[in-house]
Amino acid sequence: MTSQPNASSLPNRWVNLALVAVLAALAGIAILPAYLNGQWPWVNSPQVAQIEQLRALQTEGLALPGWRQTTVEPVLINRQTWTLVEYRADAPETQAAPVQQFALLLHPQPWHSNQPQLEWIDLAGAQNWRIESRRRLKVTSPGTEPVTARFFRAWGDGRRPTPGHRQSFAVVQWYAMPHGGQTSPGDWFWANQWSQLTQRQLTPWVAVCLLLPTPPLGAIDDFQPLAAELTGQIQQQLTATVLN
Repeated sequence: MTSQPNASSLPNRWVNLALVAVLAALAGIAILPAYLNGQWPWVNSPQVAQIEQLRALQTEGLALPGWRQTTVEPVLINRQTWTLVEYRADAPETQAAPVQQFALLLHPQPWHSNQPQLEWIDLAGAQNWRIESRRRLKVTSPGTEPVTARFFRAWGDGRRPTPGHRQSFAVVQWYAMPHGGQTSPGDWFWANQWSQLTQRQLTPWVAVCLLLPTPPLGAIDDFQPLAAELTGQIQQQLTATVLN
């Protein structure tokens, strides 16, 4: 006896065929420009277009208007090379900021295949930080994308400790990317997926740690305006000179 097809399964079959047709059309749309140019997507792996700028950042530091670089040197932290950049105000007598100097620890993406991996844990351990007053710092500045960063007070030995003295810092940390800054590698992952899909390129990133020296008993709230201002300025300079 020959079984007859179930009438109820016919609509599902047509739906499946329609989905296959739609997927085939989308694949064709994605592949057609590459075919016309003679460049097949699977021949070359996506790369970071800004890899040379990232390498220059590692050796030259980041110029910031109104601040003079006094130190640019590599620092090895848990087998990763960071760049320490120390700044001093260009004209201290005209500066109304609560601090006249600060430091940046920068970890630019070393190579195309490197991904951000919660570098903040390595930093806290290497500096032997005790952390308090954790919060989110959201910064929006004209001419640049918004930044969401980690903001907290850290007590530690510091880079050049005075014997018997523990230094205190207001710390801001984020991953700088072409379209703003975020705190989690997951945010970079989705941005990277989108840039591969739309541009056949990888999304560059820079791990940024801003260190503002504070008095041992100073209120961290007093340093939040300057932290937000510098965060926006740093993101803007990275976007303009490195990430785009």
